[in-house]
Amino acid sequence: MKKKTWLILVLVVAYIGFILYKHNERSMLMEQAEKEQLEVVTSFYPMYVHTSAIMQGTPHKVINMADQTVGCLHDYQLTVQDTKKLYEADILVINGLGSETFIEKAYKQNPNLQVIDSSRLVEEYLHEDEENIDEAENHIHEDEDHDHEDENAIHEEDVLHDEEIGHTHETGEAEDGHHHENDHIWLSLEGTIAQVQEITNRLCELDPAYNEIYRNNANNYIAEIQALSQVANHEMEMLKDKKAVTVHDAFYYLAKDLDIEVVENIPEGSYENASARQIEKLINHMKEEEVEVIFTEARNQDLAILKTIQSELSCRVYVLDALVTEPDEIVQQGTFEYVERMRRNIETIREAFKNE
Repeated sequence: MKKKTWLILVLVVAYIGFILYKHNERSMLMEQAEKEQLEVVTSFYPMYVHTSAIMQGTPHKVINMADQTVGCLHDYQLTVQDTKKLYEADILVINGLGSETFIEKAYKQNPNLQVIDSSRLVEEYLHEDEENIDEAENHIHEDEDHDHEDENAIHEEDVLHDEEIGHTHETGEAEDGHHHENDHIWLSLEGTIAQVQEITNRLCELDPAYNEIYRNNANNYIAEIQALSQVANHEMEMLKDKKAVTVHDAFYYLAKDLDIEVVENIPEGSYENASARQIEKLINHMKEEEVEVIFTEARNQDLAILKTIQSELSCRVYVLDALVTEPDEIVQQGTFEYVERMRRNIETIREAFKNE
């Protein structure tokens, strides 16, 4: 009986010891995993969508900056919470091309922060059509009427003002002395593929342990984007005379992808300053080119200038999604959010030209 009691006691002690061992082992593994977990911050929503898709299946955290509620990233004001995120982050993923001037000083406060500029592979793509961007920029910037007493005089009421100094989106030299590109490359299917490739390449360099996961995720993501691009191009090839006016230059690259001629671009900041004479010139140009389609973002669909154009010209305004905020509708599980939202944009564009 005594032997049996001792045996039970030994077994109980052994069991308790085993439980304690497994607990300590689990704690050590959790602590090790926490040390290995990277904190990746993205500058704004499109970068969050891309980076999350690439990093799916890893233990790392992907955190977006504070909610992006403004349509133009250049208008964004850094918050205290944003600064804290940047200070604690291991990696920052940015769009590039001057989009993130609002956080440059903040992220430089973290000397260990690795910055992934997703635009690096897009430079060649953007520059190959640089001259066309300049030509497509709104003619209402120009006042070609030489009937003034002084032919060199340019009156303020005849100029549509662009964005504030240093915030210009078009390709060209801004007054701050820096060269600025149209930075809306996430709205180009081709540009996005290049962004995904660059983010993936850099993540594999910085975190080789998950190289295979990053590559597989990126390949699946890119395959879906390419499939959408092929379908879109096939459908758009069947449509003739694809000419449009855009409000703001956000959709220039998407138009380029789909072989749509942007006849006029009404620049941001000019909406309230346009004179009757400038609007008349815009309307006459649209008539000459037989343009009946205007593309804009939701925040700009009720602009007075658009109502004036529509009162004088038979044209339709179509709202496209710039993807800078979370979607209004829940994206179906198992699909890529970016692909689904761009699919809806392409459906809207197709309908616009079918209705002509």
